[in-house]
Amino acid sequence: MLQDAAGRVLVSQRAADAHLGGLWEFPGGKCHGNETARAALDRELHEELGIRVLAATGILEIPYAYPDRSVRLQVFRIQHWQGSTRAREGQPLQWVTPATLATLALPAASQSIVTAARLPSCYLITPSPRNAAEIDACVRRVAQRLRRGDLRLLQIRAPELEQAPFLDFAHRILDTAAGYGVEVLVNASQTWLDALPPVGWHLNERRLRALAVRPACRGWLAASVHDRGGLEHAMRVGVDFVVAGPVKPTQTHPGARPLGLQGFAALRAQASCPVYALGGLNPADQAAVQAVGAQGIAAIRGLLD
Repeated sequence: MLQDAAGRVLVSQRAADAHLGGLWEFPGGKCHGNETARAALDRELHEELGIRVLAATGILEIPYAYPDRSVRLQVFRIQHWQGSTRAREGQPLQWVTPATLATLALPAASQSIVTAARLPSCYLITPSPRNAAEIDACVRRVAQRLRRGDLRLLQIRAPELEQAPFLDFAHRILDTAAGYGVEVLVNASQTWLDALPPVGWHLNERRLRALAVRPACRGWLAASVHDRGGLEHAMRVGVDFVVAGPVKPTQTHPGARPLGLQGFAALRAQASCPVYALGGLNPADQAAVQAVGAQGIAAIRGLLD
């Protein structure tokens, strides 16, 4: 996935007589013989676009079965290359915004790549009021942070609240987020979501494990995972993205054993959907986690303070 400084993504159109002919796709190709995925990436993009890749990070590995064949996509995010992109094989090319990607006809196997392009690099999680008296202060903290205008994704989390105060908290956060164009997921019982405007659903691991198939959801569907078993279950359910951790020790889950960056990288390498790193992280950790393929960081204090 080539992404320019403005955040636009390059797509090309498949030949009419090719498999899935006429659909738009992310430039790439097949490995030859014992060629590594990175070597194939460098060769294919030079052949197709005339560029030399300077840096590429593996972000997804997507197995997919079409009716007539199976594929395994190894997806790289490319933000640095040398040369000007041009259609060396005569294929139509266009640079599009991530939002436009969702309107194009692309192969079904590419949907997780579209998700990765559309999601931001930071996922803010609200502080959790312990009772109704703490709601005002939590809402003010979130509103103050959103005023900076650099966050686009937020999770409402308050596991200690009963239904009525939780819904009050959620409505107030939703009203605040709407003013800044921030997409919201709610971490709560699905029945509670029925009392809210259309919103995404973030599954804690208990709720995730209770599902066998993807539930109806009016926004993003995400899940928290802590190990390979949880990640594999999330992928079977068909979530849009996951949050994995903790990477470092965290106040929210003080008894949890940290994965460390190496453990997170090993877990991320098994993912067919975007993965945020969680646990003791702040923007200073962004480059390190993205270098091992993370979508970015998810945090409470690290993004709020």
